[in-house]
Amino acid sequence: MHVLIAPESIAPMLSAADTADALAGPWREAGHQVRELPMGTGSTGLIEAVTAARGGTTHPVTTQVPGAVAEMLLVDRTAYLEAGPVLADTPEPDEHGLLGSTAPVADLLLAALDTGAQRVVLGLGGTPVHDGGAGLLSRLAEVLGYSDEPSAETLTALRTALGAVAVDVAAGTDLPLLGLHGAGAALANHPGLDATIAQRAENRVGELTAAWERANAGTVRHNLLADDRAPRLGRAPHSGAGGGAGFALALLGARLLPGTQLVATEVDLAGAVADADLVITAAPALDGDAMHDGVPAVVGEHAMEVGLPVVAIGWEVHTSRRDGARVGISATYPVIEARMPGSPAPPSPDPLTALQARGQRIVKTWAQ
Repeated sequence: MHVLIAPESIAPMLSAADTADALAGPWREAGHQVRELPMGTGSTGLIEAVTAARGGTTHPVTTQVPGAVAEMLLVDRTAYLEAGPVLADTPEPDEHGLLGSTAPVADLLLAALDTGAQRVVLGLGGTPVHDGGAGLLSRLAEVLGYSDEPSAETLTALRTALGAVAVDVAAGTDLPLLGLHGAGAALANHPGLDATIAQRAENRVGELTAAWERANAGTVRHNLLADDRAPRLGRAPHSGAGGGAGFALALLGARLLPGTQLVATEVDLAGAVADADLVITAAPALDGDAMHDGVPAVVGEHAMEVGLPVVAIGWEVHTSRRDGARVGISATYPVIEARMPGSPAPPSPDPLTALQARGQRIVKTWAQ
């Protein structure tokens, strides 16, 4: 059999590549041909996935975040970056209620521009940092020598400065920046933050967003024969990624794309699936999110297009067989079987050992 292993990281101590290797071992020992294709979501795993699939050269990126280790991968005039390392810490609200700054994301973008890259792919996920992208826009304007006031002139100047580079955001969240179900409201779910802090941040970000959307409207050429109103980018899907960095980049012309699907394109998941007889994927939890736009869903949908069975493994499984079938998942398995009521709890297993053991059981069930 030709087996494709396409997981994301399944546990904090195991990367996507570690997860793939652990699941691939039993198949190789049984004499099957295996391809490992680590995946990512945009929030995490972008650089690891592209490196495993396409190689490239990795460079450190310096930002103004103490202790943050950011990397840039260069492959064929495309720069791949992840904002997670520079937006990880939970900040204290400033005097206006904003939480930290997205300025370090501008540092990542500027580092990519300095390489002469023709395209930038930037991974943005959820974060406790939340300034609506104001810090990113201000830092870009400062470095490039423009005013950071929200105006049509500022936006036009920044777009012109970035015009030679295509920017794609691999968004690890589909939350808009604003609204009851936006990134601002979701701040209350982060440890150390509460609903009061979230509401104050939402109010201030709403004011800043309105100012930049008015500026954006001023850049639109009016056409009496068409609806030429500028879109309300603050309520667009993915605009809340990276604390509003997604919104800021959309203002500058970036494409905001579902992160897992973009990663799948960059690593040619479709091509890998076409060569397989069986596909195995994995995620930390097989739940509603995973079956909506997570790695299991994207892998399953690609395999479903060519009629291949897909086995999904989760450290936890909180989904039904029907939910899995909708996205092409043939079977789901937990890494560790749930214990029977009243039975003693087993000792906590080593994640790698437990994953390898599950992999061995899957070979016995699915090998042909």
